[in-house]
Amino acid sequence: MDEEIKTENESVQEAEVEKIEKVAEVDFSEAEISPEEIERKKKTDRYIEFGLLFILGILVGIAIKTEATRRVTIGYDDWQMKIVKQDVDFNQMQLEVAKKSIEQQTTENQPAE
Repeated sequence: MDEEIKTENESVQEAEVEKIEKVAEVDFSEAEISPEEIERKKKTDRYIEFGLLFILGILVGIAIKTEATRRVTIGYDDWQMKIVKQDVDFNQMQLEVAKKSIEQQTTENQPAE
């Protein structure tokens, strides 16, 4: 029984070696690709990459636009927004800056005694 298994294993190994030898005998000169074909394949690969990049850009743009419409409200729907009291009053700040600049100009224009 052990001898039968050994002979089967040996026959399988011999068959595998024969397959490997047949593959090694294949003439690779037939499989060589001409430079024109290589250039053509590179060109088509480049076009495919640009196409995929274009599609990816469209999908990312749609995703950004969808998120922006959910979160950003400018113009048309402003009246629906909740009015939140701001900690900073820009009008008051502008008045203070204007007063300081006027005071600074008056102190510079006064003659030195």
